[in-house]
Amino acid sequence: MMDAVKIWGKTLRAAMRLNVVKVSRAEFLEKELGHYCAPATIEKIISSEEKTYNLIPIETLDHVAAGCINYQTTVACSIAAVAGVPGGLGLALAIPADLAQFYGNILALSQKLMYIYGWPDIRDKKGEIDDATLQVLTLFVGVAMGCKEAGKAINAILAKLSDQLIRNIPEKLVTHSAFYSVVRQVASWIGIKISKESLAKGIGKALPLIGAPINAGMTYYTFKPMANRLKKHLRSQALTNIG
Repeated sequence: MMDAVKIWGKTLRAAMRLNVVKVSRAEFLEKELGHYCAPATIEKIISSEEKTYNLIPIETLDHVAAGCINYQTTVACSIAAVAGVPGGLGLALAIPADLAQFYGNILALSQKLMYIYGWPDIRDKKGEIDDATLQVLTLFVGVAMGCKEAGKAINAILAKLSDQLIRNIPEKLVTHSAFYSVVRQVASWIGIKISKESLAKGIGKALPLIGAPINAGMTYYTFKPMANRLKKHLRSQALTNIG
């Protein structure tokens, strides 16, 4: 059996190649929050001069977050239904494609929720994905899956960022040996979870005709709780830092 850390690494790389994961912080915030505040306010948020939760009511942020969760859940379930039909995405590719799409949508939603609740851009200054990006996203997936260690690490990172005007998360902060060790533990934890989930979903796909609804249903009952768990964590962080 493949090492759990490698399982997550392979899944993460496959998911990150999908277009759905490419979330521009500036474009997203302008589109989703532009309806609720003046252009000057949005500019302050995009430039990281101010945090979203200090300029926009938390109830409004919750409303926007709920809309993003519903949208991303619908997308994930629609893709899962196609993947659940034998031959729908090609028998040999169905399971890895399904996994990549599921976690691709989780990664996309993670970024959206992060930005809604005041996090800086997780990509580097050129807008590219670096080691810091991958490690932060690994921790957020861990939070979504209920890993307490991931939640503690995310809180520690935010604590180091809260008093600074930072547009991007410094790579040296996240790749520090202490955080790297936690990220590796979380990656292993996620990899084990993926192995178990893949087996359960594989059984559903093997059943003719009912494979699609089973796969879509399992995706819904897995994706939605993960999304809400992540939202709850980020919302709690925002409430703690308001002021």
